[in-house]
Amino acid sequence: IYVIGDTFNELGGSHYFDVLGFIGNNVPKVNVKKARILMERVSLVSKQGLIRAAHDCSEGGLAVALAEMAFAGGLGMEIFLGEAPYKIKNQKSKIKMANQNAKSKDLRNDFVLFSESNSRFVVEVEKGKQKEFEKLMRGVSCGLIGCLSKERYFKVYGLDNKPCIEADIYDLKESWQ
Repeated sequence: IYVIGDTFNELGGSHYFDVLGFIGNNVPKVNVKKARILMERVSLVSKQGLIRAAHDCSEGGLAVALAEMAFAGGLGMEIFLGEAPYKIKNQKSKIKMANQNAKSKDLRNDFVLFSESNSRFVVEVEKGKQKEFEKLMRGVSCGLIGCLSKERYFKVYGLDNKPCIEADIYDLKESWQ
C-alpha cells in the first residue's frame, strides 16, 4: 500500500475537526503545478497496469481512505504512518526525518491520519510490480506505508511505531455506515 502525494498539517474545515467541534485555520491548498505532475504520473502507472486498486484521500483523509479500501476488499491492512510523505513548513521529508527537527505539536498521529490535504491517493500495488511502480514514481512524493493482510484487522502503527489503531474491518464498516 502506497500513499502518493504530500500530507500537510491541513485540518482546517476537515471532517475530523468538525466531529471534534473545532474549525482550524490550516485549510487544504492546491499546488496546481505539483498536482498536475502527480495526476499525470498516477495516470501513467495506471495505464501500465501497475495499480491494483486506488482511492483518493478526501473527506476524512488517509485514515478514511485506507479503511474504505480495507472493508471494500474484505482484507485487513498493516500501516506505518512514519513512511507517509509529510511536509512541515515547506520542508519535504518523510515523517521520521521531519520528526527529528519538528516540535511535537507539529507531528501527531491524528494530523497524519485525518489531514485533508489535496492531490493524494492511496494505491495498492502487487509485490511483483513494486520496482517498476517505484521507478515510474521517482520525483513524485510517494511512500510505501504498508501491506494487505488476509486477516480482518486494520492495524496502524503511529509515529512512535506503536499501534494507534487496531480494529476489525467490519466494525469499521459498521461505524462508517
